[in-house]
Amino acid sequence: MARSSYEMFLAPSSPRLPLSTDFVRKLLENKILEGPIILHTKGGHSWRLEIKQINDTYYFTNGWNNVVEDMQLRFGDYLYFRPLDQSTIKMSIFRPKECNRFLAPKVKHKDDDDPFFTSIISKTHTKMLRFPGGFAESTGINAEGTMTLKNLDGQEWLVGLRLDKAFSTKRYLLSFGWGRFRQQNNLSERDECVFRFIKSESKLLLAKVTKKKPCYGNMGN
Repeated sequence: MARSSYEMFLAPSSPRLPLSTDFVRKLLENKILEGPIILHTKGGHSWRLEIKQINDTYYFTNGWNNVVEDMQLRFGDYLYFRPLDQSTIKMSIFRPKECNRFLAPKVKHKDDDDPFFTSIISKTHTKMLRFPGGFAESTGINAEGTMTLKNLDGQEWLVGLRLDKAFSTKRYLLSFGWGRFRQQNNLSERDECVFRFIKSESKLLLAKVTKKKPCYGNMGN
């Protein structure tokens, strides 16, 4: 597998990130596929991106702006990329005078609408599903216990709700029962899922699933 690479973040307003020539060469040598890849970061959060060549430079694009916004990237941040397989790359963030840091994707909601978040299913989601930072606060969740998960057909599953001990701040994750919910709703790696908390029912709804797209061809073909 291709070796890791550091890239300095210099253009917060750009919809794409240029990749170094050495990193691209290693990606090509290891047949990292062009078009959709998963960029994965600590906590099980992921984004679907593409690697595209524009003139003589390769870029992360088609979704990179979501990474910039969700991770609150700043000018001068160092981004550390390590390929995990032919379609998944792990990203870590280093900021001058700070340690390796992690910021969860923001919970999205408007006014009094039900809050929701998007998660791309990865290997870390086999037995649990982490909530983004701020999600528990926006939904009123403040204790461990159980939660009802439901799909658009109205079927319901009771799942465990536990404190996420991977973070110093108070955050939660779904534990027992999540694996069965994932299996019975045919959720696969790289599926993009939208979860919405229905305040009137105090239930978490799987509101939308965008199935993974097949990848065709390699970069440089």
